[in-house]
Amino acid sequence: MKLKKPQKIDKVGEVVVKLNEAKSAALIQYQGLDAAGITNLRDKVKSTGGLIEVTKNSLIFRALLKLGISLPEELVGPTAIVYSNTDEIAPLKEVDAVNKSSEKTTFKYGIYNGKLLSLDELKKFISLPSKSALIAQFIGGLKNPLQRMVYAMRYNQTQLVMTLKAIADKK
Repeated sequence: MKLKKPQKIDKVGEVVVKLNEAKSAALIQYQGLDAAGITNLRDKVKSTGGLIEVTKNSLIFRALLKLGISLPEELVGPTAIVYSNTDEIAPLKEVDAVNKSSEKTTFKYGIYNGKLLSLDELKKFISLPSKSALIAQFIGGLKNPLQRMVYAMRYNQTQLVMTLKAIADKK
């Protein structure tokens, strides 16, 4: 479908707004995925608080320029933008999981805090634990010393009771 100039301007504006609202984003190539695979990927990304949108390369290029981001090379092939709206990493991990299982999607670039991430930087970013995993680790770290203190206090009380019982049994 060929877009007319006002439609292109509107679409670029939409992409700029979505990129500004997203906590992170990635440009992916999805060539090779059939309709069921794309639907499955969209559902997985949506369940983690993300959104996948197929956009023309020229419109992506213009939107990134409006954000002050320049691509080192021209985008080639079908490109989709993965917007991470609630968790910075979880939707990108879903795309990575699909890539590992089928090798039909590939990351091109990532965007985080208004900066372009190269493929290597994006892979490091994706390897970080998700927000929920970090929160669980933090809470576990806070809880562990308290559990040890309670156990230590119970241990001393138990030893005192056992010693008194042993003395009473002797007499």
